[in-house]
Amino acid sequence: MSRSVNKIILVGHMGRDPEVRDTGTGKKVANVSLATNYRVGNGEGQEERTAWHRLTLWNQLAQFAEEYVRKGDRVYVEGRLDYDSYERDGVTIPTAEITVRELVLLSPRREAASEEVA
Repeated sequence: MSRSVNKIILVGHMGRDPEVRDTGTGKKVANVSLATNYRVGNGEGQEERTAWHRLTLWNQLAQFAEEYVRKGDRVYVEGRLDYDSYERDGVTIPTAEITVRELVLLSPRREAASEEVA
């Protein structure tokens, strides 16, 4: 059997707070969006664009995200790229999603007291 690799590494900013829920089997799952920026063109015609990535975190990573990760945080993620599709109004819509295996919070840790002040 030949060996293959499906690994993606991203560094970017969280686009929203994690959306966390428990599955029917008792597992915790979190969904978040991650923004990465890149430039296209050359010279004076360069334009910065943003790519949005859908991330799924399971179990302990979902718990970590729920407790510590917030919109705007800079993070490093490693994971697997998964493709799927769903149907809406008779049209098949393809999706791409990263199942995260490792997440490192790169933003400075917030103080608990500053989070409580509104």
